[in-house]
Amino acid sequence: MSENELNSLWNSFGKNINLVAIMTILTLVTGITGIIALIFLFLALGNIKMINYRLNSQYLDDFRSKYITSFILKMVTIPILIVGIVLLVFPFGGWYIPGFWWINLVIGIVPLIIAVVLFIVSYSFEMKAWENLKFFLEENRSMFPEYLVRETIDGAEKLRTGALLNALGFLIITAIVGFILQIIGFFKLAKFENFHLSVPLSKPSVQHAPVAPTPQEPQSRPSPYAVETKVVGTRPRFCPNCGAELKEDGKFCSECGSKIN
Repeated sequence: MSENELNSLWNSFGKNINLVAIMTILTLVTGITGIIALIFLFLALGNIKMINYRLNSQYLDDFRSKYITSFILKMVTIPILIVGIVLLVFPFGGWYIPGFWWINLVIGIVPLIIAVVLFIVSYSFEMKAWENLKFFLEENRSMFPEYLVRETIDGAEKLRTGALLNALGFLIITAIVGFILQIIGFFKLAKFENFHLSVPLSKPSVQHAPVAPTPQEPQSRPSPYAVETKVVGTRPRFCPNCGAELKEDGKFCSECGSKIN
């Protein structure tokens, strides 16, 4: 996978998360958009899966797996919660035992308790999911521009806090604050859609042929051992022509007549 393909996946992740944020807001008006938001959320998780083929990060793997686990637990919780509510609201069904009101109460409360426990556990998995995404961004901040890292780390933290408050949703006010924090967190994570699709290629450096140095004439340097001396000429004792012994003051050889220098 090339750098451009990897950046394109991060860009797609941001676009899908942005649609999740918009559709989640629209659930306040029409509930059907919540299902659409869920679809785009799983598309974003698919982007993370493809990204992790290249990066092989344990944090990204845990983020995806824990979020899916959280979703499955929520899907299991919903029917159990509905059964518990029905048993409490309509106690005179076929399961009602006359004279044993406490048994009827227990039959209705037990499913509710199970649903609440599963509900809290599911949000704890969601908290860990966003926490793992935050850890990945913190440890790999050099991969992205600094402004993008700051925004997305803050977004992951807000989503983690929102999941915690939603786990305490029975207090109502915490559910409202958690919903708002999750919307803000989604929009901050959506900053990835502004991530550059291409990596600027570095210009090849122009290499010039090496220029041969201009030959320089060797400079004569005086030998450190040279000593200035005067050479005094000496008169030869024998004639260089015939070999006869010369007289001290004679300019010519007495034997052959050759001139002596």
